[in-house]
Amino acid sequence: MKDRQCRARARLGAFVLAGCGGVVIAAVPSAEARISSLTNCMTTSPYGSTSFGTVGTYQQLACTANGAVDPNDPLNAIIQDITLAPKVNGLVQYSMDVTILMPTDLGKSNHVMLFDVPNRGNRLLPGGFNIGGSITSAGDGFLHSQGFIMVASGWQGDVLPGSGRLTMTVPVAHSSGGGTIVGRVRTEYGLTAGPATTQNLGGGPYTGTTTASYETVTLNNSGAVLTQRVHQDDPRQLISNNQWAFADCTTAPFPGISSTTQICLNGGFDTNHIYELIYTAKNPTVLGLGFAAMRDFASFLRNDTSSANPLAGAIQRVIMYGVSQTGRTVRTFLDLGFNEDEDHNMVFDGMNPHIATSRIPLNVRFGAPGRAAGTQHQEKQFPGSDSPMSWGDSLDPLTGENHGILDRCLASHTCPMILQTVSGTVLLAERDVE
Repeated sequence: MKDRQCRARARLGAFVLAGCGGVVIAAVPSAEARISSLTNCMTTSPYGSTSFGTVGTYQQLACTANGAVDPNDPLNAIIQDITLAPKVNGLVQYSMDVTILMPTDLGKSNHVMLFDVPNRGNRLLPGGFNIGGSITSAGDGFLHSQGFIMVASGWQGDVLPGSGRLTMTVPVAHSSGGGTIVGRVRTEYGLTAGPATTQNLGGGPYTGTTTASYETVTLNNSGAVLTQRVHQDDPRQLISNNQWAFADCTTAPFPGISSTTQICLNGGFDTNHIYELIYTAKNPTVLGLGFAAMRDFASFLRNDTSSANPLAGAIQRVIMYGVSQTGRTVRTFLDLGFNEDEDHNMVFDGMNPHIATSRIPLNVRFGAPGRAAGTQHQEKQFPGSDSPMSWGDSLDPLTGENHGILDRCLASHTCPMILQTVSGTVLLAERDVE
């Protein structure tokens, strides 16, 4: 662990020392869009009176950030179902949990904002860089003694509250006439924690009970298909519909208590099979707003000079940091063009996606961003392992398309400095998607 954290420090130093050009302070964002307010704010001193070198003490601000995007802005048009979301004065609204960990005296900061992309709602910093550090402990205080400003924001709209997770509230999409949107959803259960009678419809090895499930349109399972297999590429074995139900069997025997968000299997789910369910779900949420929210929050903290910004005038460089799931989020953020804000400025000067070799299924209808990257043994067929996989252009032999993750930022001159880091562990686990 200590060796990994030392290597991480070296990566961070490369960003700070190399520099990324001057910072242009943009005009104060419009009151009609982007980040409109920070509410429910609470300031704490997480380390008490502990002083870090010449930087001094740290304080943490935790708030709800409220924002809105214009669905007609070309930069937002790429968001799946953005035009089908409810609007207030023509804008699509959202809110998210945010935290800002900063020197009490901002003048003693190094003026670098390290933007932490939470993993399934869980903050990563200062752990990963500070030896012995965690979200509750400064460890050896490396980031703090350097004066870094550490910011985190909720971005994954299906994460449920609890255990300090940062969440985001996004709207449900409706058809153009205001009706309910339905669609076929594929979900997969590969148990690792032991046998169970019941699974959440959106459950899986990396989602469990921490993310919301898409509701089934009906409790009648006649139109749904449940199969099992031992290995990913084995033939699927059909499980008769009279042997399972949309129900909860944790407190009642099969067929259990009817539920629109859970599935119960007669005899239970074992640990030797991959179970696959295909069913008709309703009410997809506009999860792609998570990308726009991170873009707009980072741009707000960097560029807004008003008193509404707790970091006004303090930020000179911004680095985006993600690990595993959130490293894939960083890659997809850049791929979809979100490093250009609505004033056409570059948002992040640097990015460090760590142990992340693919992208993430956030900006898709009925998305499941908490799923794995499509590894050798599980969740192989979920989106995220599709092209582009490379930074520069490369040919996809299946589609015949020649693209790269950098295409959009190259066109808008908003490409950041990138340090992608991997390990033997992730290369082994995700070798099928490299």
